[in-house]
Amino acid sequence: MECILLYGCESWVIKRAEEKYLESFEMWLWRRMEGIKWTDKVRNEEVLRRVGEQRSLLKAIRKRKRNWLGHIMYFAEIVSEESDGRKNRGKERKRKKKARYIE
Repeated sequence: MECILLYGCESWVIKRAEEKYLESFEMWLWRRMEGIKWTDKVRNEEVLRRVGEQRSLLKAIRKRKRNWLGHIMYFAEIVSEESDGRKNRGKERKRKKKARYIE
């Protein structure tokens, strides 16, 4: 479920109100998985204790954003390499590309 939820989160702009919605959604998922109804009046801390987890959705989003920023900065270095501006005559030889790809 987390993969589907976090798809494309690297480019999201999240405001405080949206953070609250995401936290609420995460707790709704935990309650749903444990079979706890809203009318049972179980606190969020108790739900997290029962499942043995901590709130991790916003942490995962922040981690993915940092990762993505690292990739962008790495590729910006590759693209911004300067050349001398000259080109050899004739057809260009086939060579291996110098750029490394992210695995």
